[in-house]
Amino acid sequence: MSNPGHRLTRWVAALLVALPLLATAQQSERFGDYEIHYSAIPTGMLNAEVAREYGLMRSRTRGIVMITILRDGQAVPGQVDIIARDDNDELTEIPAERVREDGWISYVGTFPIEAGAARIFEIDVNPHAGGEVYSVAFRQTFHPGE
Repeated sequence: MSNPGHRLTRWVAALLVALPLLATAQQSERFGDYEIHYSAIPTGMLNAEVAREYGLMRSRTRGIVMITILRDGQAVPGQVDIIARDDNDELTEIPAERVREDGWISYVGTFPIEAGAARIFEIDVNPHAGGEVYSVAFRQTFHPGE
């Protein structure tokens, strides 16, 4: 039986690849053997059926961030901690929920956004329990109509 989390992960990834404006939002960084992929979009971009299936609120005031840890092209588990900082330097901790299916693993979290406002995401990824922590940061501005 298919896990809804993996379908969401694949759907978001497909959305980022399919839409030229969002393709630039998907980013990655390499740390030795590991590649960390990350992206953030408004939940309003999610298909209504997908959002309903995963219990996500489609809205211009909610965003979704997704992180995938790859080693040799395969998704691997880890610990993922996400903080979002707004332009007023206010922090929002974003719980990362692990979604997996057929060996594919990603981490997804939702958070509040304001149209036109930017968020700086600070993500700590530990692919090994008790191992080295890799940090990535990126800035995303959420525009009305996204």
